[in-house]
Amino acid sequence: MENTEFSIIPDKAQYEVGKSVYLEIKKPERAEAERVKISLFTYQGKNLEMEFALDREVYLPLTENISEKTGGYLVKAEFFQKDEKLGSCYTAFDVVNCWTEAPRYGFLSIFSEEDKQQEDYQEFFREMHLNVIQFYDWMYRHDDFYPEGDIYNDIMGRKGSMAAVAEKIKGVHACGAKAMAYGAVYGAESFQETHPECRYLYDNGKPMVFIDKIWLMDIHRGTAWRKRILQEYGKALKNGFDGVHMDQYGDPKEALVLENGKYVIRDLADDFRDLINETKETYPEKQFIFNAVNNWPVDSVKKSREDCVYIEVWSPNDTYRDLYRLIAHARGTEDEKKVILAAYLNPFKTDPESSLNGATAQLAMATIFASGGYHLLLGEGGNILTEAYYPDNCKIGEHPIRKTLKKYYDFITAYGGLLFPESWTDMTMQYAGGINSEFAFENVEWSPYPEAGKVWIRVYKRGREFSIRCVNFTGISDMNWNRTHAELPQCAEKIKVKVKLPGEKKEIYAVTPDSEIQEPTALHYEAKTGEDQRQEITFELERLSVFSVVYLRLE
Repeated sequence: MENTEFSIIPDKAQYEVGKSVYLEIKKPERAEAERVKISLFTYQGKNLEMEFALDREVYLPLTENISEKTGGYLVKAEFFQKDEKLGSCYTAFDVVNCWTEAPRYGFLSIFSEEDKQQEDYQEFFREMHLNVIQFYDWMYRHDDFYPEGDIYNDIMGRKGSMAAVAEKIKGVHACGAKAMAYGAVYGAESFQETHPECRYLYDNGKPMVFIDKIWLMDIHRGTAWRKRILQEYGKALKNGFDGVHMDQYGDPKEALVLENGKYVIRDLADDFRDLINETKETYPEKQFIFNAVNNWPVDSVKKSREDCVYIEVWSPNDTYRDLYRLIAHARGTEDEKKVILAAYLNPFKTDPESSLNGATAQLAMATIFASGGYHLLLGEGGNILTEAYYPDNCKIGEHPIRKTLKKYYDFITAYGGLLFPESWTDMTMQYAGGINSEFAFENVEWSPYPEAGKVWIRVYKRGREFSIRCVNFTGISDMNWNRTHAELPQCAEKIKVKVKLPGEKKEIYAVTPDSEIQEPTALHYEAKTGEDQRQEITFELERLSVFSVVYLRLE
């Protein structure tokens, strides 16, 4: 029986082109492994194989040319004592020009003096490949980021340390990730006292105040507040942050403001876009993410110079189909911005035991990833977000769900090329179901949209390549993504796929994060001429637990 206690993770959460790639190997104390075989896989099969002699705890250098071009890789490590195989394990890594090509967003929210020396988050970020980290509520005040001294109490009464913030910026950089400073675009505490003319007002003339602590300020070009918030962003960037997470609260959408001595109604959507653009113009080497709360105003801001499209999801966007719709609508920008959903999983707060042992996280992640989006879910040293106030999260520790999460994040890191590039065109409604004959699915109840009791299948095309994404909702009756799903879906087996397309050469692989075998599986197929004189290619997906993708290439 193989030893399952071996582990391997990359020394960085992500690599830029040309950077050296190292793998950290850890062996169980009693394991006598003397060598390790490293195999690299893409979604098109095995890419590279090499062997190394082993010490107790080592960093193994991969061949230098592996980082010469962008792409993702699954890593399989097999440990041997002479000819006896002792165990195996997996990890993944990817190579990019810039993190915005694959933004696996994570978070930090604890910046106390006592926490300053904690480093467990670095290993977790490398393990899950979290390459861009939001520093949530790290600042002294929303309108005055840095206090006079090191120790401070933030607006919510939490004690913080700017030395701890600085150490964590260094720690994030050390593990190959980027640090994003949280900064609300219109929140102020004391600034409104000296600049009452910058307050947003209700119709009755009263100022807009969030949670009775934070006054909302006028962000439109030329105001004193606009100048102030750009200065505060600049301070954060000067002190080591790589960018800013520009937050808003989703309400108001319109407000009374003082303009040329008169109060007028302003549409904030236009001002948000203009603020993002001026921020990027002011700090062109930095990156910026803006929070389109519940998809507002995504149509405006996705055309701005923000670096990713970020949507914090709330009701009435309650269903898995809503998650797909949000991502599909946000994608397709001219500059191919990636989409991130902040879909906080409240069941990990209200019913943590059932959620930790069930399918709550898997179904949400599978839906978001299959739709071509990223998911802000994980952070700290092993925590799951449950709500918009990040310090109130669910600590997973060494619960078995950590291995499940690792498989899913290995999956999107290694096989992200099957899911996220804008070069994939969704052709489901033209190629499958109804009058379409190019793709047929048998032995399964399926739907082109997430639907209770069915397998959700989408077909994407890129030239002569196809990415067939399958998420299993068999046995799932409640399609609300933010409810407890205590049971896994019923396994769907022997899904037969019939493809009517030309091509003499065929390549067909299946990949899934739900199996102990994480490398691509070549699928056997048969090809014949059908009654309609078209080539008919038939293959079978043996087992669908939650999430699988089939890669088909025809030449």
